[in-house]
Amino acid sequence: MDKAHAVLENEIEQLSSRIEAEPEVVLQLAKQSLARADHILYPEGGIKTAILISRCYWYLMDYTQGLKAIKDAHARLNRLDTDLYLPEILHVHALQFWGQAKYYSAQQFWINALEQAALVGETIIEIESLIGLGNVWRVTNEHKLAMSTHSLAVNVANNARIDWLEGKARILLARDFYLLNNYIEMLSVLDAAEEVLKHNSNATWKAEIWEYRGLALLGLERVKNAEEATLKAYDLAMKHNLYWLQTQAYINRARLELIRNDLSYAKQLLANAEKAAKKFQDGDLLAQICFQQSAVSEKQGDFQDALESFQKYRQYSVKLLKDQTNRLGMDKARASKRQLDNRARKLINRIRRQVEFHHGERGYSNLVSETYWWEQMVLFKSELKASTHAVILIQHEDSAYLEVCIELAQCLCNREDLISRLSEDRIGMLVAEKGEQAEALFHFILQTLNDYPWDRRGLTGHIPVAVLHNILSFPFTLEQLEEQEQEQMDKQNG
Repeated sequence: MDKAHAVLENEIEQLSSRIEAEPEVVLQLAKQSLARADHILYPEGGIKTAILISRCYWYLMDYTQGLKAIKDAHARLNRLDTDLYLPEILHVHALQFWGQAKYYSAQQFWINALEQAALVGETIIEIESLIGLGNVWRVTNEHKLAMSTHSLAVNVANNARIDWLEGKARILLARDFYLLNNYIEMLSVLDAAEEVLKHNSNATWKAEIWEYRGLALLGLERVKNAEEATLKAYDLAMKHNLYWLQTQAYINRARLELIRNDLSYAKQLLANAEKAAKKFQDGDLLAQICFQQSAVSEKQGDFQDALESFQKYRQYSVKLLKDQTNRLGMDKARASKRQLDNRARKLINRIRRQVEFHHGERGYSNLVSETYWWEQMVLFKSELKASTHAVILIQHEDSAYLEVCIELAQCLCNREDLISRLSEDRIGMLVAEKGEQAEALFHFILQTLNDYPWDRRGLTGHIPVAVLHNILSFPFTLEQLEEQEQEQMDKQNG
């Protein structure tokens, strides 16, 4: 990389860090950087800058210009023999369609982004795409699908130790639980979100955590705790000029006063919320406010005002539905909704299996699927005398014993070793040792199984049986292994 290219790369990096705080300023500077990238014949710099410009337009909510910019980035990429920037381009494409409320087009691009990111190991884009797909399912009222997808995003982010993305995914997961009326799980998820974001400076996320915590506590009718949470959300929203959250905080506080039966104060708070919501014409919030105003007026016995507020609620709700229907009608990807849903489910299930197999439920990095274990065993077996592996089988009819054996095996494994649950009653270890080293490891495992305090885990039966096998004489399949063991038993009994 020559000096001019390095200077431009440094500029792009600095601009990227300022985009959220100063999108207008960054946009103008990024346009200059794009012209400079073209002038010095640096196509990779041009792609990165075009992506940056598109992101600026997204923050400024100019989604039409954002789409033009990201299409330019895609066209530039197509001139190069690389897919290096493709996952991010597809993700930003999806963001622009999301901003336009073209949810099925957004879903289509997030599926493609997820697929590409999984192929090239772009973990951040993979998680962002899962979050995006979960959001699409939430706004299309597939709340359980949204919850399971955001839950997977949390697991992938946690495994990759990307705290800010784990926190973001957890906040959205809490929102899914709220829509499913699961308030207790919601509180647990928010506590974890607060923990992973404790060193993060994003004020919006911190305010959202308190807002959703307040909603969960309201749902559980824990009035005093709900008041504390709602006031903290309101203070954060006021301090950082988060107008949408200020309005939501007014609504939550009004609901709180409605529970307390302080109807005049609830009405005052809802009037404040309506005034704030009209500044940015949020139909969804206005509908919520009018519905609450109707409930308060009804409790006060002012039925005329209750009727008028309910009519306004209906007006906003119908307009929202009409707007959503019109946008969906304009969405070219709507016709293929079923195919998109099926494709997204298959891809998400594949990623979920990868997370389970390669990390295990408790983070066992050497635990793999049964199929993968046998494939690798056959591969090492085919090396014949050059093979440097051995097989250790651990057997017990009680799965509780085998769970402990997996824990112990994980502690003894190197990076090259593999563990798998081969059947209901046995575990296979494929260890990168042979000869005396394999025997020494095997004897250590026998000693460990013998010395382990099984009774402390509530296991009082006989200890598991371990057997060392030479990989060259080891069977090719589980069926052959079982036949071999049966023959040996028959010989002993005969």
